[in-house]
Amino acid sequence: MTVTPDRLSEIARSLNRWQWQPTADEVAFGSTVFQRMKAVEEETRSTFPRGTDQWHRLHTENFDTLARVVAVVRDEVLPAGREQLADSPMVELAELYVSAAEPLLPHAQRLLAAWRDASLPAPTSEEVAREAQRWNVSAEQAESRMRFEYAAQWEEDANPRGLWDDLRPTWAHMGAVRSTMMAALTGDTDY
Repeated sequence: MTVTPDRLSEIARSLNRWQWQPTADEVAFGSTVFQRMKAVEEETRSTFPRGTDQWHRLHTENFDTLARVVAVVRDEVLPAGREQLADSPMVELAELYVSAAEPLLPHAQRLLAAWRDASLPAPTSEEVAREAQRWNVSAEQAESRMRFEYAAQWEEDANPRGLWDDLRPTWAHMGAVRSTMMAALTGDTDY
């Protein structure tokens, strides 16, 4: 199946106009894609330091999750979908997601290799106690926050200035693909 740059707009338009109404098999395939994405996201969650809330994540974690999600969708989910739903827009959406992510994969490989080789400082018990008191949080929360801040600083130092801004349009496009796929699954086309 050949995917063109305008294909996302065409699929979204056909969905919004009710010209494409996903079949039960297409919904099952799309649900499998999201279930597998969620499983990968949950697997990587405990690997990296966390910020003060659940959405405060390192870029490194985002790239690790992306690389794993792309591998699962490309290598495990799409082959079955292509076989079962040869001309399905839902399969095209999964292909669009994978192809949109491909320019990010070299950055992910480089960043993850640097992360594995990095030696981040560990906060001392005195530093943890001082910060816990200053932030009015538990020692565990203070240590977690400090480890996240050390890792975030490492990311800033290890990457060219503006890299994240340069990659933001690609992330946004991938988000648009996911939103369209979710709209196809839920029938909520008011996005």
